[in-house]
Amino acid sequence: MLRRLALGIAVSFLAAACALMDPLPPAGTILVQLEVHNAAPRPAELGVTSGAGGPLSGAVQPPSLPPGATADVRFFVPMTSGWTITVNKQDLILSSDLHGRTGVIQDIGIDVDQQGGITWWCRSNCP
Repeated sequence: MLRRLALGIAVSFLAAACALMDPLPPAGTILVQLEVHNAAPRPAELGVTSGAGGPLSGAVQPPSLPPGATADVRFFVPMTSGWTITVNKQDLILSSDLHGRTGVIQDIGIDVDQQGGITWWCRSNCP
């Protein structure tokens, strides 16, 4: 009986730990992490599209940013084809805009203003 209880507790902890993990990125993608600020009164819906196949499922973590929030958002972009980062289904940043930069990029970010307008900015090492 004690053994069954211990096994049940262990499985519960394992399930809880798995729920806290981020989902795996789509195969064949690489990280581009940018700061995103949403000043709009609605959530900002973030996405990645590929030039070849449309929207990439699971390519943005988190895929939505609540009103008034700022976060480091992880975009997983295709390694082998052109791609676009979208905000509220509007194209914003093209693969050519970053000139091959990947990883955590601290000098480029995305802003959604109070009216829902979207822009991206660059502080240094701008394309």
